[in-house]
Amino acid sequence: MRPALIPLSLLMVPVIIFCERAEATCTGLGCSCSISSDDVSFGTYDPLSGSNHDATGEVRVTCGALVASVGVSYTISLSSGSSGTALSRSMANGGSTLAYNLYTNPSRTSVWGNGAGGTVTLGNSYTLSLLFPKTDAFPVYGRIPPGQTVGAGSYADSLVATVTF
Repeated sequence: MRPALIPLSLLMVPVIIFCERAEATCTGLGCSCSISSDDVSFGTYDPLSGSNHDATGEVRVTCGALVASVGVSYTISLSSGSSGTALSRSMANGGSTLAYNLYTNPSRTSVWGNGAGGTVTLGNSYTLSLLFPKTDAFPVYGRIPPGQTVGAGSYADSLVATVTF
């Protein structure tokens, strides 16, 4: 009798981060900012592995102005996604869920959220030069904890990244 093979390669788990644009919200003539991101794609998750399954993505904020010496200060927050809480995010495939989270640091100890309930936000402040926009890139560190028994399929979640000035 042959053992059955489980097609683990069918388990694709993308996390999509949508960005809300912020325009003309810094202080100065012709000042504008925008936010963009890359998906955090975990690829194939092996429920039999005893190791964390990690992935990375990126959120970028670009600000520019028509005059020199424009002050910019902002924070970036991430929504909780479909789970309703940033401390315990989950992806879904029909009625099945897969726990994961997003962090601000490579050691994956600071949950990226809206700053409430034990989550943190990221940001920056600086002075812009004339006609030279500045882009800040912030890595997003994702992790799926091991030992989750889930069926094969495509699991996904959608979050909103918001830049606040």
